[in-house]
Amino acid sequence: MAKPHIQTQIQSARLTLSAMAETELSLYQQLYGDASTMQFIGPCYDQAQSEQFFRRCLKQSMHLQSPWYFFAIRLHQQQQAIGFISLIPTQHRAAPFELGIMLSAEARGLGYADEALTALFLHCFLEAKQPSLLARVNPSNKGAVKHIRNFGFTEAPDDMPKQQPLQNYLLAASAENICYLQQLAARFVQLQQSQQQSALTTEAVF
Repeated sequence: MAKPHIQTQIQSARLTLSAMAETELSLYQQLYGDASTMQFIGPCYDQAQSEQFFRRCLKQSMHLQSPWYFFAIRLHQQQQAIGFISLIPTQHRAAPFELGIMLSAEARGLGYADEALTALFLHCFLEAKQPSLLARVNPSNKGAVKHIRNFGFTEAPDDMPKQQPLQNYLLAASAENICYLQQLAARFVQLQQSQQQSALTTEAVF
């Protein structure tokens, strides 16, 4: 599979998605060893297992012709990553990549997942010209199903092979979906500006 033109650094209003690096090993081990994070993904990994998997992912992403992409998610100007987002190649021409995302417990509920996904989707559709993206979700994870449906994901055709117990969902690069993603991106810019203004006002008071 030829390596598509997907950047190794993607920015949004508050976040930077950059190629995963050696320094993120401890966060990776933390997430893959956390029962809450892995509840709908699979069994937890011990430290040795997660390190082995991490180094395999790192090797894949560093290979110049590899179509595997693993990003660390960071707030601008911060060294510490708050999570990971990935694009894994599939065998389906209609959806060349499968999406994955994990955030640290401290970063959840703040809109960072939506912002990171929005930035990645827009890059894949507008810059990398991908036709659609695949998400495999456990139907028992009602929150995740609702989340991706809000983005515009729909159930994939029945002829697309499934990995039980997961359900396949596709997000197409339609004009409607792209327009909605652009609106989301604009809202995150407004949110960032509002937060900056609030911080400046607080500093002025003190």
